[in-house]
Amino acid sequence: MKRLLLTFISLLALNDLVYAQKINKEALLTLTSPIVFTRIGLESFFVDQFSSPLYTECVLPSHFGHLAYLLHYSSNVEDPYDFVLGIFDIFHTRMKDCHWVNALSFSLLLDQLPAYLQDMCVQKEQEELEKSIEDIIYKRLFARFTKLSNNPMDGVNAIDTLLETIDQVVKPTAQEISQMLTKSAEKRPVRELQEIVTRFIESALEKIVWNPQTQHDSWDSLCILAEQIRLLHDQGIIYSTKTLNHLYWTLLYRYGYFLRSTKDMLNPEVFEYIKADIMMHQYDWLASPEAEEFLTPKKEYLKYILWECIADQQAQAIL
Repeated sequence: MKRLLLTFISLLALNDLVYAQKINKEALLTLTSPIVFTRIGLESFFVDQFSSPLYTECVLPSHFGHLAYLLHYSSNVEDPYDFVLGIFDIFHTRMKDCHWVNALSFSLLLDQLPAYLQDMCVQKEQEELEKSIEDIIYKRLFARFTKLSNNPMDGVNAIDTLLETIDQVVKPTAQEISQMLTKSAEKRPVRELQEIVTRFIESALEKIVWNPQTQHDSWDSLCILAEQIRLLHDQGIIYSTKTLNHLYWTLLYRYGYFLRSTKDMLNPEVFEYIKADIMMHQYDWLASPEAEEFLTPKKEYLKYILWECIADQQAQAIL
């Protein structure tokens, strides 16, 4: 149900922009028109649409379709890694000029990232390397064991057997593993892409906005975003638990700002809804450990924000 609500509201985002930003609908349609993937089409997009001041003011905050189109197109280029790295670099730069980001539209983008980035970001090289080393060692030892089983007398002289094992097993295995490690080191590292994607996500989270008129749906949206961030970490796109925790805090701080800024527009039931939800569900992102034991846990921080907003509402009611 939450996912259905997310999709439905996001589809209305661009239409709402026509009224919220008071720009010409025809101009908006031009800025959001699909990319034509030819040399002329790409140049036209980056010059006429992407570079327009209105793009970061009215389009990019709630429309990530162009980024998704470019990520999808990356499979058609000679070097997808460099292409995707460059795309995130320029979109991250343009994101700095945005004053806000629509939470629901950004959530839809996060849903699509694993399909485009997982193969590039997951350290499959390491897993494959470990498996290959295991296979090499197993095959050589098995061959040596088979030879000794078929010819037991080969193992009578312990010193000769040891020297022969070194010559036939240890040395060739070490050489093969060394060559494999050299080839692995020559492969392009994925950390650079992971870092630029993480910076892009963090920049967006710092500017996330929710619509207070949707009341407690903003909390559901927050939980979806937190879960999507966790999945990106599980899939190797966000590369460390420390970075994941930073993103959780970025999201939570932004939501705290939203609650404080819009508490006069929110029904008292919203805060009760959130309190009941965190009591009923053990959210992993709220329970994730902090860097140091003395730091305030995320759940306690959220409870403090809720208590503050409830107290302010009650004080206003008395006055």
